[in-house]
Amino acid sequence: MLRVLRARMTDETLYEDRSPRKRRRIATYFQRLADRLGRGEPVAVDDEQSVAVDVPPEPEMAVELEREGGRASLEIELEWDEADGAIDVEAAASKARFEVYEDSAGEHRWRLVHDNGNIIADGGQGYSSKQKARQGLDSVRTNVSDASVGASE
Repeated sequence: MLRVLRARMTDETLYEDRSPRKRRRIATYFQRLADRLGRGEPVAVDDEQSVAVDVPPEPEMAVELEREGGRASLEIELEWDEADGAIDVEAAASKARFEVYEDSAGEHRWRLVHDNGNIIADGGQGYSSKQKARQGLDSVRTNVSDASVGASE
């Protein structure tokens, strides 16, 4: 595994990670990236979510597929003027992530999972589609920031 946080005179690499990953983990990374891009939220670059970037609404996107010496590479790059998207290399690391998944009965659900694997919260109900589960999750995320804690009797 290679993780780099370095600066050069003309170029500055703020974060780089090269490590073997299973396809499922790569898919999860891209799903988290897609979810946050779609909602216009800052995107965590690393798994620890300590490096984040606020991607502007219309970055330039380059996709490159190369073959060299028996190896193939697929590069996906987003580029924009730095003034258009904030970069935070000391982002507050989240210890949990939301997941939308399909249960054994074929219903779609959401849950909040801690980094240690424990389920912190879930929607408590199944949805007929992934889209409906995401809508339920988005409603919770939108409304929870102003929620108060009350005592039950």
